[in-house]
Amino acid sequence: MSATNSTVTPSSQASQDSASYYNGLVPSLAYNVAMLVIWSVLLTIHVLQLYLKQYWFSTGFICTGILEVLGYIGRTWSHFNQDNLNAFLLNMVCLTISPVFTLGSLYYQLSKLIEIYGHSFALLHPSICYAHIFICCDIISLAVQASGGGVAGTESGEGKSPRQGTHVFVGGLAFQVASLSIFIILMAHFVFKVYIQTRWRYMGYMSFKPSIFKISQRDLEPMYSEKYQSLRIMPDRWVFRYFIHALIVTVLLVFVRCAYRLSELANGWSGYLAVHETYFIILDGVMMSLGATIMTVFHPGFAFKGRFVSIPITNAKKLGSNNDSPNIPQPESEQEEDTATASEDEKYYTNEPTSPTTGRPKRAFSLPSFGSGPTLTSLIGPSLKRVSNPFGSRGGTKKTYKEGLESDLEESSGVPHQNALVEEPPFRDSADVPDPHEPATHRVV
Repeated sequence: MSATNSTVTPSSQASQDSASYYNGLVPSLAYNVAMLVIWSVLLTIHVLQLYLKQYWFSTGFICTGILEVLGYIGRTWSHFNQDNLNAFLLNMVCLTISPVFTLGSLYYQLSKLIEIYGHSFALLHPSICYAHIFICCDIISLAVQASGGGVAGTESGEGKSPRQGTHVFVGGLAFQVASLSIFIILMAHFVFKVYIQTRWRYMGYMSFKPSIFKISQRDLEPMYSEKYQSLRIMPDRWVFRYFIHALIVTVLLVFVRCAYRLSELANGWSGYLAVHETYFIILDGVMMSLGATIMTVFHPGFAFKGRFVSIPITNAKKLGSNNDSPNIPQPESEQEEDTATASEDEKYYTNEPTSPTTGRPKRAFSLPSFGSGPTLTSLIGPSLKRVSNPFGSRGGTKKTYKEGLESDLEESSGVPHQNALVEEPPFRDSADVPDPHEPATHRVV
């Protein structure tokens, strides 16, 4: 009698499978209990990390932890009762929407990194747009997925096929994957500009060789915003140095998980991915728990000194509007024509008469200027400037010597002396000074 009752015929097995919401799959008790413990520990740690004052980040991961714990409670419950609708919906809805809150926390960290390194590295301005745009996308995705889960649960409760609710669910997941893909592209743009383009500018040429990463971040500091220099390199902390790497890995892990869920539901509840738990374990459970563990270690409260440093997101819309433009030595600006700026030889003589119309020193001629670029006077100016003062060490003054020199010229030629570019010989009171009435030799530059 007992043997007859314990025998399971193919027909009875089929009837049991048809009553199961998992289409014959029995969720693993050991795996789901292990994940329940892991997420309970992670949830507790993130509650304690509220002490680091990164409230937006911590709130997102706390919500993720709560949903993951509830989801694995549902899967553990389903191990004992696969035809329980409440256990199935608890598992399906909670585990499917939990990454929405994870991504909301990660989006905001990119805006902070842009603030730390400089708005010149951002594609969107102001940088808070990265957080606002994609968090709004996540809210839309969450609403669509939640409504799809509700419709599917109602259809299943009425004994109908949850096809319509599943389609809505897939639409929400597809929108989430699409928006996350765009975010990854924008994040890659930021990483390229911060880590690769700055090295090209430092070297002066483009190179795709791995050797460019031998240039340390400390050497690139002049290209970043000065405002948070102490946060980046004073001191050089590994938790900040590798924070961007941790953020990239976590985003990619969540992306893999979302892509898996999209493929799973697109194939239906009885599809190959849905009835083989190994794929769920690797592509959902491991991806999410590993990403949460990484961000627990590289918590922005540790990387950004959350207890002591506040990083408000500013609304700088243009390069340099908040003094964060890269501090890169620029080539000397092209000079205007000779009449635009005072040349060195004009600055050298300060007691010359000036023109009543232009206010500039009178000159007998003007050296030519050939378009843009340095003028002739700007080239010979430094050499004239290096000539030492000829009047300070041998007696006399510049004024008295010039007055005598101009008087001699007027007497000899009858032409007033107006050439400002005369290199005057030093005044000397020794015996070899020529008589003032003798013709003097002058050299014009």
